[in-house]
Amino acid sequence: MTGPTDTDPALVAAQSRVAETLFAATGAGGVGLPTPGAVAPDSRYATVGTTVTVDPETGEEIVHLRRRFVPPAERLATAGWEPVADGDRVDLLAGRTVGDPTAFWQLCDANGVFDPTELEQPGRVVRVALPEGFPGGSDA
Repeated sequence: MTGPTDTDPALVAAQSRVAETLFAATGAGGVGLPTPGAVAPDSRYATVGTTVTVDPETGEEIVHLRRRFVPPAERLATAGWEPVADGDRVDLLAGRTVGDPTAFWQLCDANGVFDPTELEQPGRVVRVALPEGFPGGSDA
């Protein structure tokens, strides 16, 4: 069984506002990297690149971001550990540990979770890791 490809019609998001926002964020630069400034350089999507999907009904070419594959947690270098207290939210944890509340996704990657609320359980100790590519990985 194979998964969807970048030209799979299922990846052409209907007419949802989320899809329109995502497609707008890719700019008009065509296939490759998003137009400069369209995606923040510290975004988890900054290096995923773009591709074109053709709407099978209209023939319209839609430029969109490629999928981001989450790196295995064991490939990330551990920078520390953070205990979760009552009332902690993932944005508060990210602000304290990586200095940017919008970088909560780095904590998700480091802990192998897709739902950020899994990290908000009081008493849990959250692993803080450096982004992929920093030396010292494979230490989880």
